Amino acid sequence: MRRCEVCGKQEVLPYKCNYCNRIFCSEHRLPEKHSCDGLYDIPVKVKKEIVDRRKEAGKEVLKEYYDPILRRQRNPLKLYGYNNVILALITIVFALSIIYKPMFSFFALHPYKVETMPWQLITSIFLHGSFDHYLVNAIVLLFFGSELERRVGGDGYLKIFFLSGIAGNLMYLVFSFLSGSPTPAVGASGAIYGIMGTLAVIAPEIRVLLFFFIPLSIRVAVLLFAIYDLLMTPFSIFTGVAHVAHLGGLAVGLYFGRKLRVWRRFY
Repeated sequence: MRRCEVCGKQEVLPYKCNYCNRIFCSEHRLPEKHSCDGLYDIPVKVKKEIVDRRKEAGKEVLKEYYDPILRRQRNPLKLYGYNNVILALITIVFALSIIYKPMFSFFALHPYKVETMPWQLITSIFLHGSFDHYLVNAIVLLFFGSELERRVGGDGYLKIFFLSGIAGNLMYLVFSFLSGSPTPAVGASGAIYGIMGTLAVIAPEIRVLLFFFIPLSIRVAVLLFAIYDLLMTPFSIFTGVAHVAHLGGLAVGLYFGRKLRVWRRFY
């Protein structure tokens, strides 16, 4: 079963557009029905060359996909999906942090310890301060992380996840130094904002249930989250939430989304 990238309808035998290489249902299979990126902007000769090149690349992808031994030799983690591996790591680290509290001293992001413990820029992404914090991030990552990995591939997903998380942490460090706050930061929220920002650009047709019951487009949802975090940033010292880290991760996600959108349009 594959899902239409316009309406989300699932079909056993979907249609793939020869111009933009995306998947659609029977209702949106024609280029003019899904506002095809490559229909009007690319000359016919170039279109044919792109389609032929994609077909050849597709054969190699299918060969790797249907050859479990080859896939396992190249990267065993791809058998499980990078997003699922990260979810497992977050769950394991959260369980360990409950048992062994001193983990926060070494792996959380401490503004005044990061110079001697630079690994905290990455390890803090996998730590969470409470069960609610962990659960919300895990649920969002489960749905949106898997969707992004499906669209951009494992390598692209990892790049967006880690760069967004690190950018969010760097933004928090700047805020901490300017405000004089020594409060440590933990959580994958910056990375998750990066994932949602990328999807908002490359997949605006995705619908989000705000508070699990208010339907919104992902672009509207991301805009609302950004406005809220921007307004709440001055109060981060009192709320204990690193709103500026969310904005840092979102900025990286929007950048990658724009870059991927341009790449897909011309290549």
